Amino acid sequence: MTSTSIPVERLATLMPMHLLVDMSGDIRSCGPTLRKMIGRATNIATAFELRRAPPDTPLLVALSQAAQSGRRVFLGLRGSNLPPLRGEATWLPGGDILLNLGLGIGVIEAIAAYGLTDADFAANDLAIEILYLQKSNQAIRLELGRHTKRLEEAREAAEQQAFTDSLTGLFNRRGFELAFSLAVDSRNAPPDRAQEFAVMQLDLDWFKDVNDSFGHAAGDAVLRRVAEVLRQETRADDTIARIGGDEFLILLQGLQSRTALEQLGRRIIAAIQQPVWYERHLCRVSASIGAVLSDSYGDITAEQILSDADEALYAAKHDGRGCLRLHDRAVNRETTLPAGTRC
Repeated sequence: MTSTSIPVERLATLMPMHLLVDMSGDIRSCGPTLRKMIGRATNIATAFELRRAPPDTPLLVALSQAAQSGRRVFLGLRGSNLPPLRGEATWLPGGDILLNLGLGIGVIEAIAAYGLTDADFAANDLAIEILYLQKSNQAIRLELGRHTKRLEEAREAAEQQAFTDSLTGLFNRRGFELAFSLAVDSRNAPPDRAQEFAVMQLDLDWFKDVNDSFGHAAGDAVLRRVAEVLRQETRADDTIARIGGDEFLILLQGLQSRTALEQLGRRIIAAIQQPVWYERHLCRVSASIGAVLSDSYGDITAEQILSDADEALYAAKHDGRGCLRLHDRAVNRETTLPAGTRC
């Protein structure tokens, strides 16, 4: 039988997962990859425990038997949840045992746990192929994640665009109808969960004169200013929509006070009456508002509420514009604001 001598540095290159131990279990040489996994351990018993062997079998006895019979050995890393390392043991002249271990099915977990790269494996180790596959899978998952995120952002943007008025950034009719249907459902819920609301329908007075005198760009500037006023005067959870050229709807969730509704109407009308400057032109409009309170109804439908708000708006227009009319369902008529309110 011919013996072969291999320099330790070449052994580390050829077998980066090798372990050379003497008969007392002291580690005489350890591959660089395996050293990353066992740290500064100097004895095999402090780094490994025997797996897939009869109970109470001493570690060195099992290694000796494996070296004599050619059976595989399975060693678990102490303090690690990785699957056991597997390999073969060989007797060397002088009584040392050389083990060449592999990661087996735990290669992916070991790569992640110890930050292993292709430099940590022998050139012909299949683990390198698995490493490349893992990196490819990571790249694919990363790209799929980015693609999914872009699709989600595009979907959200499309949904937002579908429910938003492009000029003012308010909801459009479709967006308002969605919010309003939820409010009606909430109002018609059982008494312990029902929530009242108010609706305002607003129409600009003299808006056509602005368009005719100064052009549509001036009219657009006025509409954007009106949208700004409505955002400033309402709460963050109120729903504001532009539903036509110069028509707006406001859903005021939880509002039940007639006084509060009238005060809000006054503030909106006063703010909208402030002129808007556009390219040295003074654009003047006012606002007429029809309003309804849901607590003046029994059972309600969206169609009835909006029809009554529209009727109240028509009354405000008929009574001179620049004012609010509240539709009182209980007496089926429109009521005016308190004395002193301009109309």
